[in-house]
Amino acid sequence: MKKPSLSRRTKETQFSALFEKHYTKLYNYAYKVLKTKNVSEELVQETFIKLWAHFEDMNGSQRSIESFLIVTLKNKIIDDFRKNEVRDKHTNLYTQNTNFQTELDTQWEISKQVDLIYRSLEPTVAETFRLSRDKGLTYKEISTKKNISVKTVELHISKGLKAFREGLKEYL
Repeated sequence: MKKPSLSRRTKETQFSALFEKHYTKLYNYAYKVLKTKNVSEELVQETFIKLWAHFEDMNGSQRSIESFLIVTLKNKIIDDFRKNEVRDKHTNLYTQNTNFQTELDTQWEISKQVDLIYRSLEPTVAETFRLSRDKGLTYKEISTKKNISVKTVELHISKGLKAFREGLKEYL
């Protein structure tokens, strides 16, 4: 047997009384958990909107209405946490992706600049510099391999370092 429908005026009067009775307690609970005034107010408002939508379905007991309000608010708080977690996760992924892309772009620019610097060096300086920096050979090993003096190796490396410092100064 279906309950008789409440008149709009009766429903509004009863709802207002419940709102006055429970709003502060629900707001304080939400604020204690969320630590944010606006979100706490919003979730409590949504809780009362849901109560309004289901008001006539409630059996009218204060206990069941109170339970409904508490459970609804707790669920809204949990939903808010989940929504924020997802938003934070996506924001972090976007930031990481942007940082990664920027780093890749910078590495690409540096690589291109290094190639330009190598091409601008005299061939003997570039070859000596590559043997030292890329292959990890000592000055003595380079001098033996190229049949030049250690002082000449030092001079070539010095020229190479000067060119690289100048060419890469915006990245240092």
